[in-house]
Amino acid sequence: MNLNDEIETLLAANVPLIQLVTYEEDRVIETIAALSSKLGIYAWDMAECKFTAIRAASEPFPSQDAASDKVLAHIAEKAPRGTVFILKDFHLCWSRNPVIVRKLRNMVRQLREKGQFLVITTPVNELPVELKDDVAVVEVPLPDADTLENVFTGVTRSLDSSSRPTPAVREKLIGSALGLTTNQARLAFARAYARKRQFDESSIDAVMGVKRQLIRESGALEFWPATAGESGVGGLDKLKDWLRLREKAFGQQARQAHLPYPRGIALIGIPGTGKSLSAKMLAGQWKLPLLRLDVGTLFGSLLGESERNMRRAIQLAETVSPCILWIDEVEKAFAGSGLESAGGAATRVFGYFLTWMQERQGPVFVLATANDVSALPPEFMARFDRTFFLDLPNRLERRQIFAIHLKNAGVAFPERTLRFEELVERSNGYVGREIERMVREAQFMAFADDNREIEMEDLLKALEETIPISRSHAEVIEQLRKWKTEGRAFPASSEETAAPVAGRRILET
Repeated sequence: MNLNDEIETLLAANVPLIQLVTYEEDRVIETIAALSSKLGIYAWDMAECKFTAIRAASEPFPSQDAASDKVLAHIAEKAPRGTVFILKDFHLCWSRNPVIVRKLRNMVRQLREKGQFLVITTPVNELPVELKDDVAVVEVPLPDADTLENVFTGVTRSLDSSSRPTPAVREKLIGSALGLTTNQARLAFARAYARKRQFDESSIDAVMGVKRQLIRESGALEFWPATAGESGVGGLDKLKDWLRLREKAFGQQARQAHLPYPRGIALIGIPGTGKSLSAKMLAGQWKLPLLRLDVGTLFGSLLGESERNMRRAIQLAETVSPCILWIDEVEKAFAGSGLESAGGAATRVFGYFLTWMQERQGPVFVLATANDVSALPPEFMARFDRTFFLDLPNRLERRQIFAIHLKNAGVAFPERTLRFEELVERSNGYVGREIERMVREAQFMAFADDNREIEMEDLLKALEETIPISRSHAEVIEQLRKWKTEGRAFPASSEETAAPVAGRRILET
């Protein structure tokens, strides 16, 4: 939504009562003042109890003291035609005095006849039910890149050329600030400069740090920076190939070719096979921020609060875009006990999310992970470009997983210093998380024994003490694998070797 166009449309439509939900009062005032209309503009707040002329009306308007209980009467009696009044935090007035709500309703006809407008700025949407038919509510979007560029120009205007960033760093700085308000961005830019008295690549991390904290404070979203790529994840070659082909779809060349943005994928399968790790891998591979949506934090006790929290989270993701929106263990969020425990609010939140997934046009790539999606409705799974199944790792994948975790543990060349192929063979049926746990356990053994290097016996002992999920939950694993064997999901890996399930060996074709 373009804020300028939205406000101008409401004024042209002669909508007398407008509520702008935002913390950015200054940006709202600047936006209204920059409109082509010749309307007079006055701002009022309860602390000053007076009107400040942003643009004087053609007729005189006495701006003497006007307390909160008298401000509406003052406007009704003294205000000239063609005037906009910006009432800051006026929701605090109507929440304390129900007479003000009635007065607003009484004023609607007079305001419309005289071409007058009351623009009420509030940080939250707490509109009295009595006013829902009379007030146009606008959720003010966060500033776009052009607005943030103006903010950055203001911060750096007085700096000499040696302290200013290169064009490439400048572009990255502005992009990294998407998702912040103008005041937050201004503070982030100033803090980034204060660290080294100049702007460079490290300044981008400083701005991202501010954004990471603010996104976490939003409650429902957790920010994960783009770090590790494919090298940190063993196997999953078919999944990696599919993602690699779609990486360029976010570039400018794809836009010129009218290529749509990829919509998302669902990763389902056996626990511990790397579904969550794949989300982090994708952020590193595509060099995009990863936003983890915690659906449980969306639900509130007030009517409409849950839906409002979901809208705010989606709006933030769209503002930060291009990005990856990660919903971990989606079956717990949108199926079974999740919906039952939250009642009708969960159904409405889920419905809103389904509609958004279907209608969205922006570059927000949704990645959902789940162990069992049988309880999810089919219309949800149909929203994804593809559903991948992550199975027990094959021989090659176990080899890669061992190599990654052993090197992380300080074993530089495990293939040379250990009986590596024996490890790979004996770990048939173990998932990646269990292999990682085995290596970690071997580390503890070696450290306790005079902090020596990991030896083969440490790993074999750790392997013997680990009961794989393919054995402890064989029936569950067998049921999950039907998603792949019945063709309801694409395999994330090339299938090469056998894996034991329920005490027997299942040949992988």
